[in-house]
Amino acid sequence: MATFTSQIFEILTLNGDNVGSSVTQTINNINYVDNRILSVPTGSVTTLFSMDSVPGAGTFVTSSVQYVRITNNSTVTPIKLIVSSSTEAMSYLIATGSSYMISTSKMTGSTSGLVFDDIKSVKVQPSGSAASIEYYIITT
Repeated sequence: MATFTSQIFEILTLNGDNVGSSVTQTINNINYVDNRILSVPTGSVTTLFSMDSVPGAGTFVTSSVQYVRITNNSTVTPIKLIVSSSTEAMSYLIATGSSYMISTSKMTGSTSGLVFDDIKSVKVQPSGSAASIEYYIITT
């Protein structure tokens, strides 16, 4: 088992003042890491990974997922990130060079008849030409 540490540094000097910030997160008892870089073709919706109660090809155990980072490595193509539960889906536009992080498998809340539960899949769709995507998943 290993200990995982994530550090986020935000560096900004505004009007001569340092207004940057940093956050450190430590997660113990890590047993597995999956890191992948892939090219997602134009016009496609590609499943990056799934979550379920049992592991499988491209599927991680819901209760074991501790940290996920998805980065759009593309320099010209934003991506649509589609996070789905068993009943609903939410989409996020991820700008070039930007990342999206997930710290739990839970999608909670409800609004106007929409009810969310555990994340079931994470997919991406380039909003133009092919996109380069990296994901990094830590599980216990």
